[in-house]
Amino acid sequence: MKAQKDFYKILGVDPEATEDDIRETYRAIAREFRVEGHHDPQAEERFKEIQEAFEILSDPEQRYGYDRFREANGVPTSSSISLRTLVSHEYLLTNLKEQAFYVLLDVAPAGDMSGARMPLNLCLVLDRSNSMRGARMQQVKEGVRELIDQLNADDALSLVVFSDRAEVVLASEKNRDKALAKSLVSTIQPSGGTEMFQGLNAGLRELAKNRTAESLNHLILLTDGQTYGDEQECLEKAEWAGHNQISLTTMGIGTDWNENLLDHMATLSGGKSVYIDSPSKVVDHFKSIGKDLGSVVARELTMKIDPLDGVSLSEVYQVTPHIQPIDIHQNRMLLGPLGKSHKKTLLMEYRVHTEAIPGKKCLMRLTMEGDVPGQANRRNWEWLELFGEFVPTLDEVQPIPRPIVTNLGKLTIYKMKEKALVDLANGHVTAATKRFELMATQLLNLGEEDLARTALMEAELMSRTGDLSALGRKKLHYGTRALSMLPAQLLPT
Repeated sequence: MKAQKDFYKILGVDPEATEDDIRETYRAIAREFRVEGHHDPQAEERFKEIQEAFEILSDPEQRYGYDRFREANGVPTSSSISLRTLVSHEYLLTNLKEQAFYVLLDVAPAGDMSGARMPLNLCLVLDRSNSMRGARMQQVKEGVRELIDQLNADDALSLVVFSDRAEVVLASEKNRDKALAKSLVSTIQPSGGTEMFQGLNAGLRELAKNRTAESLNHLILLTDGQTYGDEQECLEKAEWAGHNQISLTTMGIGTDWNENLLDHMATLSGGKSVYIDSPSKVVDHFKSIGKDLGSVVARELTMKIDPLDGVSLSEVYQVTPHIQPIDIHQNRMLLGPLGKSHKKTLLMEYRVHTEAIPGKKCLMRLTMEGDVPGQANRRNWEWLELFGEFVPTLDEVQPIPRPIVTNLGKLTIYKMKEKALVDLANGHVTAATKRFELMATQLLNLGEEDLARTALMEAELMSRTGDLSALGRKKLHYGTRALSMLPAQLLPT
């Protein structure tokens, strides 16, 4: 490989360009050459160079080697993303029809990245319906004031309230007068019903006003009630937000809101949902969200999975910082923002099918891409390949690494809760009750006594009434998601 050749410059793409960017650029050049190239006697030689650059950069393995080669010759091409993996099996058996293969993937910012804070483009969308009267609204106002105090001069803030209609209290603006903003927050008065889509749509319009190439775009939506008739519109808008680098934090206070809707909206946008069981905890949650937003280094992570012949992906779950299923579209998945101090860990289950020939074989390639403003001297992507050694027999059973076993155990409890809720929705009360009782036993084994007690109480309630309490449903929904919290050093170095 020639050290003096800059294939990125030859092709006209950045070192952070994605595989799709490279292919689109090459296709555009090829179309131009077909139309105009025959008029330029030097065009053919130039196009040969472009083809050479494309062949190197469009092949992940050759590009990886090229980047490492450039790095060794003084060109900074290190990635802004760090990937570490742990697999369930080093050896796989030949001639088995199918065998499970688990991958624990730890995703974090590169350890030597600068901690520069992105300018924040933030919109707060608050429910001000009648049910928010009293302590709930007072604590929400105090939480908003705390969040305003955390803002920098180059941050943009907007505030929308909604009941049966939406109202913009603070239009999106940078370098806002904090005292004036907090005084306007104090004027919010509860009234009316709850139509969430009105507030969500107005909030996204405000975010569009101060969106920049460098900004972190985020919307916080808080409610304490059910929205009626616009659930599908809310989901579609949340999905749109995720595809447009806008993540959502959805917050529910009390017990009368739809946790499935808020959870799904957050997941579609690459954000998170938060359960607030008491108004006294509102302020702390707002402080925590502000701190988390200040640590974000990548606005959006997208993972592409390429299983090779004989390997199929079964499912993917995020297990840190909380458990949630990951939606997969054409082997791609949206993972949302990445914080400096909040890594993401994924647990993937693959099925490896018959392989008759012993030896080492590549099973899959994983590519992580991130939108990382302010890191022009680094690639915004990283990739790796995972291998398995196929053998006819094993002398002893392979122990599965403890971090994988631990996460599988916690994920089993989460899935058990989800299956129990499906049973209950289908009228299978006895089956749901049994699942909750078994779940309580496993929670006790993990030392989760409070959550185990809630599961037993709800199992007893189901057996008598055929339903869960609103409080118990939310405690179990968010409690089983939080089982993923693990020590900082999840994977061995």
